[in-house]
Amino acid sequence: MRITRQKIIFGVSILLLLLLSGCGDPQEPAANQVNRLVQGGQQIDQSLKAMTKYEQEDMELYKSILSKGKSKNSNIEPLLDQAEAHIKERRELLQQTGKVMQETAEKTEELRHSLKELTIEKQETLAHAGKVLDQYEARANTFELFVASYESSLDAEEQLYGLMRAKAKPNLVKIKRAIRTRNEEYAKLAEVRKQFNLQTQAFNAAHAQLVKLDQAG
Repeated sequence: MRITRQKIIFGVSILLLLLLSGCGDPQEPAANQVNRLVQGGQQIDQSLKAMTKYEQEDMELYKSILSKGKSKNSNIEPLLDQAEAHIKERRELLQQTGKVMQETAEKTEELRHSLKELTIEKQETLAHAGKVLDQYEARANTFELFVASYESSLDAEEQLYGLMRAKAKPNLVKIKRAIRTRNEEYAKLAEVRKQFNLQTQAFNAAHAQLVKLDQAG
């Protein structure tokens, strides 16, 4: 019995279809999936850098306002306008960053489910990928505290500048109290920021180890 070339091709095609249908959809390595999560959150780092730049500028502005505010003849209204404009900018950056963090945090659960379905990875790699996601979630939780603390700091600063406006008929006692509140809120923020930075370092280290495991095969 002769087997034609067409029959051979047809038979191979059927075999491939059967193999593909049995394997399901192509699977993506765990490191690739986690990398996509990391890339999606890069806007967070960019926004935080922009906020840090504003903070450095606003600290100098804050010092100038307090210094010139001691003199009754000084017009600090333009400085107050600039400071409040910067506060608005920082609020917008904070809201944008919080939104991105929330979106990537939601994707974390989807990624956990996806990793459970993987059959192409070693157990060691899958276990470490899970640890990376744990670190990411811990970082996201700390970031929520960071956002709340940052908002409180901006509120306190905004309230202080409002009290220093000429139309508010500045009251020295109230201003001193507002300065103390503002400084306390920023001290709290510094502590939360320290925790967030530590969580970021831990996440980056865990992610780097996952990349090494993936490259090692």
